[in-house]
Parts: sequence; structure tokens; C-alpha cells
Amino acid sequence: MPTSFTNSKDNGFTLVELAIVMMIIGLLIGGVLKGQEMIHNARITRTISEIKSYQSAFIAFQDKYSATAGDMLNARTRVPNCTAANNCSNGNGDSHVGPTVTQGELLTDISKQVENGNFWKHLVLSDFISGVNPSSNPAYPAWGETHPAAAINGGYQFFFATAVNSAVLSGTYNGHFLRLQGPVTGQPNVSGGANPISPKDAAIIDRKMDDGMNGSGWVFADDYGTSNCDGGGGGGHGYNETITTNDCVMYFKFD
Repeated sequence: MPTSFTNSKDNGFTLVELAIVMMIIGLLIGGVLKGQEMIHNARITRTISEIKSYQSAFIAFQDKYSATAGDMLNARTRVPNCTAANNCSNGNGDSHVGPTVTQGELLTDISKQVENGNFWKHLVLSDFISGVNPSSNPAYPAWGETHPAAAINGGYQFFFATAVNSAVLSGTYNGHFLRLQGPVTGQPNVSGGANPISPKDAAIIDRKMDDGMNGSGWVFADDYGTSNCDGGGGGGHGYNETITTNDCVMYFKFD
């Protein structure tokens, strides 16, 4: 019987071949991570655009109707298609959207308040915004239905607040605020990562839209306990950008 031999070259990969394979795997992983980073950055950019568009819509509605969306006393006679059939109602005309929220009530659940829900309905029926269902019922709040969802996470609520002056802020604020929060109902600040945005991303948004400082300007955030959204040192002068978990609720003052 002839003796058969196995060519040693067929026994496995050479070091060069293994190096090439590892390099390809590294490139693939790097490409995936870079792609995820680009997607995340795009969401931040879209979130900034959303906030600016809502501020513009807020002002444009006031210019057109000489009233505030949600609070408008005669919305059913002036806002197109604002009827009981599509759950659209009048406000009380006091120039404040919803009941006034005080400093101690910043985390109040306002999701089912009539004026706060109708703020978005009046805007969408007047063609100033999109992203909510014009026939939705404010009594059953949901992101993308009664309230707009945010590109980054969570969604937006709108309210009037007075005497806002906390460890985060250096000064007293009175006016209308847009709030970026996690769950649409319940307390806006939720432990366990259910908040909408990280201190790192909040800082990016603040720098792009305002002064980048959490204790001044019209953009700020809070974490209500962990100090991650005020630079980790209290006093509210920055953000702890080493934290990438979703610890923060953000606020944007509109007037």
C-alpha cells in the first residue's frame, strides 16, 4: 500500500492570514461603532431642530392669533377644525398654559392637564407643527399621539412655571418652559435610567443652543439627586460629562 502524506501547509492559517483576518474584524467593529456614533449624533441634531421648531411655532401662533396655544379662550371659533369631536377645547385666556407650576412642583405630572395637552393640539391644527395626532384625546397622553416624541429619547411637555430658582439655576425664572422628559405620564424624573438624556448629551445641546453652562441662560437640566447634571459639584455651573447614562431631565425657557 502506498503511504499517504498530509501537506503541512493545509493544517491551518499562517500568522499573516490571521493578522489579515483580525485586521478585517477590527475594521468591521470600528465601522459599526462609528456608525452608531453618527446615528446618535444625528439624533442630538434632530432634537435641537425639534426644540427650535416648537419655539418658533409657539411665537408664530402668538403672532397670528394674539393668544397662546393651549390657553386660547376662543380656540373653537378661531383654530381650524378645533371641535369637541376631535377633543380640542378652549383655554381660560389667562396667558399661562395650564395651572402654574412652582419651584417645588417642577416634577409635577401635567400630562393630563387640559391646556397643556391642547397646547400641542392647537399648534398641529393650525399647521405650525407635526408629530402629534390632531384627533388624539389629551386624557390619554402618549408620545407621538397627544405629545411629540423626541428624537433622542422620551418626549416633550409644555407648561408655565414661576419662581424657578434651584441649586441648578443662578437666578429666578418665570415663564413658559418646554421639558424633555422620559415617560409621558407620572413624575418626569425617574430613577433607573428612564430619564431621556445623559449629562454628556445635555451639555452638547446646551453648548449648541445656549451658553453651555447649566446655571445660566435659557437651557438647563437637572437630575434631582445625583448631581450628574450640574457638574458633580452642586451650584449648577456645568455638566458631569463623564456620565453617559440617561440621568437628566432638560428644560428650555421659551419666554
